[in-house]
Amino acid sequence: MRLRHELLLIFAMVIWSAAWTSGKLVANSAEPALTLFWRYVFSCVGLAPLLPLLGESFRISWPQALWIFLGSAIMTLYSWLFFFGLKTGYAGAAGVLVTSMNPIFTYFLTRLIFRQKLTPRDSAGLLLGVIGGIVLLEVWNITREKILLSGNLLFFVCALIYAFVTIATNTATKRVSIFVYSFYVNVFGALMLIPLIGSGFSATPPVQDLAYWSNIFFLGVISNGFATTVYFYAVQKLGSSRASSYIFIVPATALLMAAVYLGEPVKTTTVIGGLIALTAVALLRRKPA
Repeated sequence: MRLRHELLLIFAMVIWSAAWTSGKLVANSAEPALTLFWRYVFSCVGLAPLLPLLGESFRISWPQALWIFLGSAIMTLYSWLFFFGLKTGYAGAAGVLVTSMNPIFTYFLTRLIFRQKLTPRDSAGLLLGVIGGIVLLEVWNITREKILLSGNLLFFVCALIYAFVTIATNTATKRVSIFVYSFYVNVFGALMLIPLIGSGFSATPPVQDLAYWSNIFFLGVISNGFATTVYFYAVQKLGSSRASSYIFIVPATALLMAAVYLGEPVKTTTVIGGLIALTAVALLRRKPA
């Protein structure tokens, strides 16, 4: 059973790898909030028919709604930064930075929140994670203009925020079905964005813009609807720390896809920093003797 969960999670991670390239392709076609809204709508449309088929009810209690709303608010902030950063930043670098640092943040936030003592192995993993983050951000070259233009600072914040998404999901899905949770995360996210967009809906790309809408379909139904639901399911079954560690699959494939489909350069610092961070993840995942 665990093997099946892990294989499904690996497949979902490959889909997430493509999401960075897909997100880059639509990032400049509309404002981030507007693109995120349509992504949520497509996710809802994709998930809604599944609930009755899985024997799930659309009915939720007020306590469940509050937990889902919390998870949705954190997810929406992450997703908005995702699209905003991709307007100027590289998709491949983003895929490496976010997905290599996220498991490290998740691991240590979990231990901080639940007051678990750090072992020497934990401390070594944290040190490697910090070094990897420093290399990925190229702190020796940081200027205000450069770091904002590269989007790397936003991607670093994304990694931290998604750690909170993972922990909130693990807590919320003890109270509500993972499939119901995933559906309402998208519903609440779309509702939150409506007042922020306001009259901006008039800037929605036309239906004839097949490049935009095909990528929105992929991001909404395939990546957000399917792959993210699989990730939430894995968090529920495997736990926050273990599930988030499988994100290590994404960096290399995200970098490869961005290089092939977008022609993005592969920076040495991205590769080195990513490898250091992934070494930290591997160290943290390794069970003590």
